[in-house]
Amino acid sequence: MTLTWTDWQAIAVPLVLAIGAVAVLLVDSFWKSASAELRHTVVTLLTSAVILFGLVFVWAQRGGFKPAFCQPAVEGPAECSFVFEPLTAGLWAVLLVGGLGVVGLSTYRLLASDVPIGEYHFLLLSALTGATVLAGARDLATLVIALEVVSLPSFAMVGLRRDRRGSEGAMKAFLVSVLSTAVMLFGVSYLYGVTGSLYLTTIANRLTGLDPDLGRVAFAAGLFVIVGFAFKIAAVPFHAWLPDTYVGAPIEVTTFLAVVSKSAGVAGLLVLVTAGIAPDGSHLRTVIAILAALTMTVGNLAALRQVEAVRLLAWSSIGQVGFLLAPLAVGDAQAVVGYLAAYVVVTLGAFGAVAVVQRHRPGGLLTDYRGMVRSEPGLAAALIFFLVVLAGLPPGLAGLFTKFAAFQAVIDAHLGWLAIVMAINVMIGLAVYLRWIAELFRLPADDPFSVDIETPAVAMISLCAALTAVLSVLPSILFALST
Repeated sequence: MTLTWTDWQAIAVPLVLAIGAVAVLLVDSFWKSASAELRHTVVTLLTSAVILFGLVFVWAQRGGFKPAFCQPAVEGPAECSFVFEPLTAGLWAVLLVGGLGVVGLSTYRLLASDVPIGEYHFLLLSALTGATVLAGARDLATLVIALEVVSLPSFAMVGLRRDRRGSEGAMKAFLVSVLSTAVMLFGVSYLYGVTGSLYLTTIANRLTGLDPDLGRVAFAAGLFVIVGFAFKIAAVPFHAWLPDTYVGAPIEVTTFLAVVSKSAGVAGLLVLVTAGIAPDGSHLRTVIAILAALTMTVGNLAALRQVEAVRLLAWSSIGQVGFLLAPLAVGDAQAVVGYLAAYVVVTLGAFGAVAVVQRHRPGGLLTDYRGMVRSEPGLAAALIFFLVVLAGLPPGLAGLFTKFAAFQAVIDAHLGWLAIVMAINVMIGLAVYLRWIAELFRLPADDPFSVDIETPAVAMISLCAALTAVLSVLPSILFALST
């Protein structure tokens, strides 16, 4: 059956990101006569301009509906492989802000490291292309391909530093990616066999009329697809690869994994659940609720035992995924996108502060932060603010309101047991972040804390803090992203 092109603007952002990725690689490859610093500046500006175009497009076209790659359906409305709609716009805004923040962090750290500049920005834009396609995909084939376009550059970025820890982390990410893709494709094949379609809207319509035997097959197939996504976002018990990968990667890449890659996985799962394989009343939503409870509990309990800042943030990010899965399990896209937006901005700021400290104290231990309040009060105040938001405490109202929205969604769906688990995990999370904050106020055991904070780092951390403050004062922005 012939596909019909409907609106090129629907894929404008992924298309420009893909062209930008190729342009960045060509500039870095064929402009060897320029100094490394000049090439870094040009490549960074080009990457930033491409991402900023995406943000301007999202702002200009928000509220619109633009389908692409559609074909007439046998019954009902046309079947489309890609759709730009308010939910897509909100997810794109979150992903692009995350990508821009990572580029800003790279401006501070990358030139002093041995990470190849051109390849790094090429892989970043390539993964961001896959992430935006994933958020707009409306058929299983596009979802799987887009997820791999996110995953393949991501674990290539982990190994860019070419040391033992980076290679180990990249290998773990690669093996997990291969396994999760195989599991997911197995489920996709059975879903197609049961429903006769790859389009999410058609699958959702046909699932409701299946006989009990085929319904059980469809449930198993959907379970395999969800497990594949669970590997990608490091939901428990499919999370073991994440801490070592975060520690082995350069801090810029770790930030990318925590912000863009994880957000892309959540975006894809949100689209899959709300538009396709898990309509209201589906037992698959109960499975996601159980995953949410396990993920937040294991992530927060493990974070309590960490003595390294990056490992603590790694396990904490697993716990945050649990809180994201809770409203996702009940199909509340507004709560998921709002929580995801706050998480992205705050995590960017926290990793920015960690990058500054690790550049001067590479050990990365929590004890390296002792005395920071006295010697670097500005950086300490910003880090405390980010940790408070992650914990959901005032004055970090952005974190408080998004957690409240997640609670409200779960309670409205009559999942009282999940709300109780969430409340317990909020208390555990407080202990995780307050333990780190306490280190900032302790007197250093040896030399006083002191760092040389350069302008790019100051700008990025300040912007994240300012944006977090705005979102705390005007939380309605968070919940208007997907509407």
